[in-house]
This record gives sequence, structure tokens and C-alpha cells, in this order.
Amino acid sequence: MKKALSLLFLFVVLLFRVSADTSPPGTEPEYYYTRVMYSGVGTPERGGPFPMRYEPLRDFKCSDLERGEGGLGGGWRTDYPASDCKFIWGVERLTSINAYREAPHPMQLMDPKIFDFPYLYIVEPGQMLLSNQEAARLREFLLRGGFLHADDFWGVYQLDNFAKQMAKVFPDRKLEPVPLTDEIFHTFFDIDTVMQIPNVSNGCYGGRTWESSTDTVPRIFGIRDDKSRLMVIVTYNSDLGDAWEHMDVACYPEKFSGQAYRMGINFIIYAMTH
Repeated sequence: MKKALSLLFLFVVLLFRVSADTSPPGTEPEYYYTRVMYSGVGTPERGGPFPMRYEPLRDFKCSDLERGEGGLGGGWRTDYPASDCKFIWGVERLTSINAYREAPHPMQLMDPKIFDFPYLYIVEPGQMLLSNQEAARLREFLLRGGFLHADDFWGVYQLDNFAKQMAKVFPDRKLEPVPLTDEIFHTFFDIDTVMQIPNVSNGCYGGRTWESSTDTVPRIFGIRDDKSRLMVIVTYNSDLGDAWEHMDVACYPEKFSGQAYRMGINFIIYAMTH
């Protein structure tokens, strides 16, 4: 089984240099990689504080990656837009999910259309600051059946800030460790380890896989609703987004990118079936 998965993953790598095709005409995508646009301040580890902007890259198509990936800085735009496109392509090629793959799909929480897209991804939430309105909107979104994946934040300062922001959303619900026996780790692939996924620099050049010496252990947290459904999954001290973005970079180890894709796909399958 592992050999078959490795061959399939290699096939995906070889195809990633081909421009993305749009979904067949008249076919409504089942999944949108919806990245949350937020305001906030950079943490001391990131050289902050500094303001963050909302503006996404206008009129960008995933096929534009052929002409160079580019990068738009930190905060919500970390790894954007290349990570979004490459992960979407991987979801389609490794599963039967019809994913929207033409362009990235960033949204603000206060966008009235947010409820049309029940899977949200937040990168570097250790820098995020939610207004009371945004917190109320996110609470409503999650309690109505939505799902949130928070990824790529490191150390006690960022964890503390993220916990404070989520306390605005759910004053009565705490971040709790999610055991590897939980269904979310066995929806499509069987995940049997909490692997620390490093950024591309640490992954390519070896050495440490962590980013903040204040806390170096990778952990996965969650928040559940009253029926024990996971509404929020948190990959703390890990960077799945970098692994998705750089999965076709020769120096980045396949063990990290493969694990990141398996985990991300499991989260999607769980969210779509619960």
C-alpha cells in the first residue's frame, strides 16, 4: 500500500508542472480551498508588530504558476497563491473530489457569501486579530456545520494569541488535543504519527524542523460541537501550507509533503462527511 501511494504521489509531482484545467462545463465544484483573509499584527518572531493588508492578488489564475509562483508576504497571504493551487490539484488527483481549481479563493469572514463555502483555512493564525463581529460570524459559521483548519503557527506567543482569538469565538469551548485514534485521521489515509512539517528552508537544508525555541513539539488540537463533531482542527508547530507549496521542489523531502497532503485530504473528507 505504501509503495502504491508513493508511486501515485510521484505521478502527482510530475503532473504539477502542467497548467490547471477548469472543471467540466456545468459541473459545480464540491470543494473550494477557501483561505481566510484577516487583519492582525506580526509577532516578535516575525519582526512585528506591523499592519496587514486584505488585498489578494487580483485576477490570478492557477495556470499563472507556469510563469512563476511569486509570493505576497506574511500573515494570511503566507504561501499564497501557489500553496492553494497545488493543494487543490493534489486533492483532485488523489481523490474523486471535484475541486474548484481555476484560481485561489480568499475571503473575508464578513463576506455574506462565506456560508456558501463550508471549509475554511487560516494560515499563521498566531498573528490574527478578530473583531467581535468576525468572532460572532465565525462562531455562527462553525455551529451551522462549517469547518476550520488553522495551520502554520509556532511557539507559545503565537499559541497564546490564537487561543485568545478562539476564546472570542467560543468562550465556553477550549482547544483540546485530538488523539490519533480520532476518525479524522482515518477518513481516507491512516495517519499514525504527528509529524512536524517544516518550512521549505528547514526542510531543504536539514537540521531543526521547528521555528520557535519557546515550544518545539508539534501538536494537533481541536474544538468540537455538542455532538462531538470536530469544527476546528489545528496543526500547531507545523507548516502544511509550505509542504503543499513546495512539494515539487527537489530538495524538499517527500516524507513531509506526502504527510501534509495526506493530512489535508483527511481533513477535507472528514469535513464533507460530518
